[in-house]
Formats: sequence, structure tokens, C-alpha cells
Amino acid sequence: MLRLFTEALGDFLVDRLSSMPLKPTASFALPGTIIGRNAVNLFLSSIAEDAGLRSNELQYERTEIGWLSTPPPLRLKCTYIISAWPASDDPAEAALAQQQILGEAYRVLVHAGTLPAAYIPPFMKSPNIPAPVIAISKDELHNRPEFWLSTGCTFRPAFSLAATVALPIVEEHYDHIVEGVQTDYKISPSRQ
Repeated sequence: MLRLFTEALGDFLVDRLSSMPLKPTASFALPGTIIGRNAVNLFLSSIAEDAGLRSNELQYERTEIGWLSTPPPLRLKCTYIISAWPASDDPAEAALAQQQILGEAYRVLVHAGTLPAAYIPPFMKSPNIPAPVIAISKDELHNRPEFWLSTGCTFRPAFSLAATVALPIVEEHYDHIVEGVQTDYKISPSRQ
């Protein structure tokens, strides 16, 4: 499910950047593995449950055989490191192209707020599933030299994007809930 969301996020970003002369593609590989093409890299660096959005209330839906109860969706905070990779071999041109791609990607994502409905994967289009929320994050992993050394490349400008994604939990229970009870009490004549 996360793969579909990450690909949808990449499609959204590439579509919004398609009017650029550089026309970057989306890449999801480890930074530094993109060679010979203009690309914007969306590297998923961490996944954690967003406990602040946790809900324990079951959701109920009436069916032909009773009430269907499903647990609330799992809310995950996914942090992406967004970096740009130009195709140019000229170091000066490559640096400027990288800045242009990264700046445009930042502009698109900072104004988005959420992934538009046209890009949301089908499993997230249920009325019980909130739309993914995206926001520029203060995660500092991309500023750490050990991160870039571990990828085998030198330091690059980058920024972090946090996406809060609701994933449905596939667990259904049919409950036979009593809808109404009528109780008749016999009233005895009062004693005198």
C-alpha cells in the first residue's frame, strides 16, 4: 500500500513539474543511483505511527446480514527526503539545474497540503479513510553527513516531506446488534 502511495506522490510531483524545460522524472531509489537524466528523488527515510491521530472507535456500516464493524485506519507518518539529480555533466550547469528542480519541487509541495483526489490510490478513496496530508518537515536526516556518506555520494541540498497516510485495516466483524427492545410491565392494582 505504501508503494502505491509513494508512486502516486511521484506522479503528482512529476505532473506539476512537467512544464519545466528540464522535465524531471520521479525516482524512488537510494539517492546517488540516478544517472543520466533529470530526476526528483523521493526517498522514503522513515515510517512511524502517528499516535496523535490514533482512534480506537470502531466504524459501523449496516449490511443485509447485520452491522459490519471495521477498526479505524492506521495513521502513518512517512518521511521522505526529496533531492534533485540533474543530467548535465557540466558541474556549474548541473548545480543550477539541481537548484531549479529542487526549488520547483519545494514550491509545488509546500502549496499542496494534501494529495489531490486524482492521484489518490483506489484503496484510499473510501469515505472512512481521510485524504493523505503532506507538509514540508523539519526532519534533519538530509543534513547529516553520515546519511550522504552511507549513500556513497557527497552532500546535496535536499528537504524533508512528511506525509500522514491512513491505511485501512482489513479486519471485519459482523455484529448482530439489538436495535430495539420492548419491555411490558404488568401493573398490579394498588392496595388500599
